[in-house]
Amino acid sequence: MGRWAWILFLAFCAAFVTVKVRAGRAVETDLLAMLPDTERNPVAERAIAALARASGDRAIFLVGGCAGPEAKAAARDFAASLRASGAFAGVLGELPPSDPGAVPRFYASFRYRLPPRPGELRALVEARLASPMGSLPGLGPEADPAGHVQAFLERLPLTSLRLQPEDGLLVARAGETVHVLVGAGLKGSAFDPGVQREALAAVGRAEAEQRRAHPGAGLIRTGAVFYAADARAGAERETGLVSWVSLGATVLAFLLVFRSGRHLALGLACVAAGVAVAAAATLLAFGKLYLLTLVCGASMLGVAVDYPFLYFASHLGAGPGWEPRAALRAILPALLVGVGTTILGFATLGVAPFPGLRQMALFSMAGLAGSFLTLVLVCPAFLARPIPARPRLMAALERALGAWRLKPWVLAACAAVLAASLAWLRVDDDVRGLIQPPGALRTQESRVRELTGLDNGGRFFLVEGRDEGEVLAREEALRSRLAGIEGLDGLQAVSCFVPSPEAQGRALAAWERQGPALDAALRDLGFRPEHPARVAGDLRDAATRPLTVAAFLATPLAIPFRGLWLGPTEHGAGAVAVPLGPCPSLRLRQASAGLPGVTLVDKAGSVSALMGRYRRLAGLALAAAGLLVWGLLALRYGLRHGTRVLLPAALGILAALAGSALLGLPVTLFTAIALALVLGFGVDYAVFLAEGKGPLGPVVLGVTLAGLATLLSFGLLAFSHTPALRGFGAPLGLGVLVSVLLSPLARKP
Repeated sequence: MGRWAWILFLAFCAAFVTVKVRAGRAVETDLLAMLPDTERNPVAERAIAALARASGDRAIFLVGGCAGPEAKAAARDFAASLRASGAFAGVLGELPPSDPGAVPRFYASFRYRLPPRPGELRALVEARLASPMGSLPGLGPEADPAGHVQAFLERLPLTSLRLQPEDGLLVARAGETVHVLVGAGLKGSAFDPGVQREALAAVGRAEAEQRRAHPGAGLIRTGAVFYAADARAGAERETGLVSWVSLGATVLAFLLVFRSGRHLALGLACVAAGVAVAAAATLLAFGKLYLLTLVCGASMLGVAVDYPFLYFASHLGAGPGWEPRAALRAILPALLVGVGTTILGFATLGVAPFPGLRQMALFSMAGLAGSFLTLVLVCPAFLARPIPARPRLMAALERALGAWRLKPWVLAACAAVLAASLAWLRVDDDVRGLIQPPGALRTQESRVRELTGLDNGGRFFLVEGRDEGEVLAREEALRSRLAGIEGLDGLQAVSCFVPSPEAQGRALAAWERQGPALDAALRDLGFRPEHPARVAGDLRDAATRPLTVAAFLATPLAIPFRGLWLGPTEHGAGAVAVPLGPCPSLRLRQASAGLPGVTLVDKAGSVSALMGRYRRLAGLALAAAGLLVWGLLALRYGLRHGTRVLLPAALGILAALAGSALLGLPVTLFTAIALALVLGFGVDYAVFLAEGKGPLGPVVLGVTLAGLATLLSFGLLAFSHTPALRGFGAPLGLGVLVSVLLSPLARKP
């Protein structure tokens, strides 16, 4: 009855996973979604999400790298091709018609709330009359007699962008060559596979057409959609490779060793059951599967056959006296210890507050449990008959085990060499090192940043206050504190465009004090009589009409900066101030220390610090787990024998660290997790041999096959293009290899 209930449960899991996958969005390709919410302030996380959406759901292209006329023609054709494809929500090629004087006139209406220029009024007015046009059109000396508005406009943080409007296009010049900016908004998330396919196909067609029509013009691109598409394709390739190699090796092992289609079918059934249970549990708990979970899940296929290998090896060595239930009962203690220690190793992943690691932990634990229960509940019923024994194979394995010897001094020397190599170990918790985009994409992004001045450093100041005025005042204090810091090219903030109410009040008071002097200067310098008379009235109007953030956000000038204003928050109001330039985060944090309501948000830095903290905790947990396992083994086998059972796993951990040092792989949180799994797997193999009763040939065969399957599945991750997986697979593979080779130490002398 239990068997059929379990089979029905597996069918339900498979159906649930199938429905979720067919419904779409079951696989999450956004690698950043695996990271934790590191900022305690929920407003900071909201700002991070808003900035990520603003920069992530669009693609940026630079067309040209040639003479101006050809670059502009190529850009227009490229934008038209993207627009015609229908793959994008909007394509910005040519700029919409605009009034260049609208912004100066907007600020002119608030001129008495802008800070006055230093200097004697009459001299300022005379200088304004001598050069009335200034750098921005639309504002003459009558509207701005002393040049205060003109000076304010010239101080705005617009020079960080190296783009200039020409012939209705945004142009970046590099020597004699011209690049034209084309922007395209995606129809959905950059991490949606359907959006990626449509966008990449449209860009490919547009680029091919551009090459034919304008062979002298090049194309540079950047955007999250290109990184996400590459990450998805790479993960799919690696998942397929690991799955097929692991599956192929498993099939080959079954055919060569057991020579039985039934054993092969049951082994694959255990693997399939593990995958179905793992996927169903993960989708039920998280609602989606991360790409890295799928890659690691593909590696779990090799581990899922460990327990069937041990049971089937008993079948192969039993001969005519085979009784499936009795054989299962004989190895069940070893299986339970093995499953428990391995699941305990995977459970260490769930300790860290990383959604991705927690999902990997749940996927792996549920998969192994599903495979184990399928073996226990289903397999005995389909293996009622004995199979032809292979006495020569079993005898050879027993002879090999009997001949296995390792002198204590040799073991000590090897351990000393491994320990000495740890001097080359290095630690790197930087989260940016876990994912390695292709060099071509990174080069193009750097080139776009260099040509345009567009930058997305991933860090910003979160400024909060009781209301709009307090936020603006705190931004001004921040700008004052950061002024002159080496490596800081400026600060993009709303207060650069809208002075705080206090600053506006000071400006208005200064104008009221200088009103008579301004009136006299205008009369003496020949302005029309009605103009000086209008100053007093304008000052009265200015006293009742402040410049507000809402008024600024409604102007065309505010379009690129609207994401800086968060508006109402849980704490009143909030805004984002973005530092420009390569100034280190530590220096920014020190310079802004003590300012109320100001927090430097560095997502990558925060996650990196968190990874370092949990790497250290994982190391302590590994040491504690090792002591706990040692104590349990000592209770079961005695102190001396228990130490011998633990020794293969301990030396496997040492070998994993030494191998990482010699391969130049840094120690990360993923390394610590790999070491925890080495402990679980290594103790498994040793316990199987320590628990073996009677002929040991089947036990040696099961341990060898299980070790090879684990080594193949996880060891393949050492060749992954993703640094996180490479740093996980390489030490795990080395540790498992050494644990298998040294597992005979677990036998009593």
